Amino acid sequence: MMGNKIIFFLSYILLTISNEVHGQQMELIAGHVIFRHGDRTPVTTFPTDPVKPSDWPNGLGQLTSTGIEQHHRLGAYLRNRYGSLLSSNYTASEIAIRSTDLDRTLMSAQSNLIGLYPINATDNKVPIQPIPVHTVSVNLDFLLGVSDCPRYDQIEVEVDQSEEVKKANQYYQDFFKQLEVWTNMTNITVYGAWTVADTIFVEHIYNKAPAWATDGVRKNLSDINDLAFHFLFENNDTKRIRGGPVIQDVWLNMNSSLHEKPFKKVKIYSAHDTTVSAVLSFLGINYPHQPQYASAMFVDLYQQNSSYFVKVEYLNVTDSNTSYAYVLNGCPAEECPFDKFTSIYQPIFPATPDVECVKKEPPMPPSGGNKKLIAILAVVIAVLIIIIFVMFFCLYLRKNDQDPQLLGSARSIQSSA
Repeated sequence: MMGNKIIFFLSYILLTISNEVHGQQMELIAGHVIFRHGDRTPVTTFPTDPVKPSDWPNGLGQLTSTGIEQHHRLGAYLRNRYGSLLSSNYTASEIAIRSTDLDRTLMSAQSNLIGLYPINATDNKVPIQPIPVHTVSVNLDFLLGVSDCPRYDQIEVEVDQSEEVKKANQYYQDFFKQLEVWTNMTNITVYGAWTVADTIFVEHIYNKAPAWATDGVRKNLSDINDLAFHFLFENNDTKRIRGGPVIQDVWLNMNSSLHEKPFKKVKIYSAHDTTVSAVLSFLGINYPHQPQYASAMFVDLYQQNSSYFVKVEYLNVTDSNTSYAYVLNGCPAEECPFDKFTSIYQPIFPATPDVECVKKEPPMPPSGGNKKLIAILAVVIAVLIIIIFVMFFCLYLRKNDQDPQLLGSARSIQSSA
């Protein structure tokens, strides 16, 4: 038994030495993090909700002290993960942070950076390192998937009317009717229940949920929530519009590093559950779930000898330090060759917002006024065919009437000769 352990240990050392000698160790070149904001207050309410917006610290949709702590811990995790890439003090050339222009995502990014760049108070007069977090107006933020986009809005309607969602609505029909009674809302569907689910989920955490929000009710709402995310990002257009821009930005940074152009060793994107879901779905990872608070996905670039590889991992449990690596569709292993990654995803990168967000005109169905128009055209064509037939028939008869007269005239001429 002891001999086996010694043999295994020696084999491990020899393999490690061999890898280092031949330059076979994977070296981390660049890291990219896309995370959801931390714990927050509800973003909306419902008519019968006893909890008012004013009952929440700072109102609706705001990061809580718990959310701040969650991202501080995630930042410490990122320090361990990317410590080989980043200096202990903030260095502008090494890192870039991008956030949506909402309080909860901006504050999550700032809280995260405090954990990522812990400071020794004895070395500095100010016990914090101010680090820039960049953003743009929400209605213009195509990169992080929150901008105004008529095509995306159109797809949401199409998904809500899809057969899959109709079946889900039918399955939960009785539950939705009861939910309407409890909330005083009308016409609740899968996507209407989404907003109720979020509010109830937060209220339950803070012991504010109404009595009817039992374990069974919350389980139904959670399942419906997961389905809503799954259905929405099954659509190829939603994946490309909402998830594609981030991966395109990540790819550009990785590609720059390969071609010795300026690049960031770490890029961080502070966004939302819908952003994380869209990015995962764009990469072909779409299963029914809602990303948790402070969940994060990583798209990292590695080098081995002269070859480069992309590895995607997902940390979908709040405060967990264990990420899950994926084998992307079309890739031979978790470490996907960069060229292969490029050949899979570059062809489906999104175009500019002015192209992607144009609302598509649906094909005109043969119904209503169109049916009437088609019927009228059919009648007109039929009448024209009949008229043409009658004209040719009349000409034919007229020709037959004239031919005997011409023959008789010819015989008279011959006789007189």
